[in-house]
Amino acid sequence: MNKSMRKLDGYEAELIKSIIRDGESVIELDGRKYHLTLIEKPDTTVKEDVDADPELKQKLLQAKKDILDDKVYSTEDVLEMIEQGQL
Repeated sequence: MNKSMRKLDGYEAELIKSIIRDGESVIELDGRKYHLTLIEKPDTTVKEDVDADPELKQKLLQAKKDILDDKVYSTEDVLEMIEQGQL
């Protein structure tokens, strides 16, 4: 367990669950705002996903090659390409 994580039990746990169930993800405590989010452990690893999906493996290999070839794009570049119909 991460040192900065605290396990909640009993009333505390039920209170947090009810806040999340009500659709609230931001709470204010002592004048500070906190964002609540669910962190789930994935069912598979990245390696398992890549081994099971040849297309995903090819995309990741191409991305790695592009990075090594200094062929990278900023978020703005990608958004512009999408707007121009290039992607």
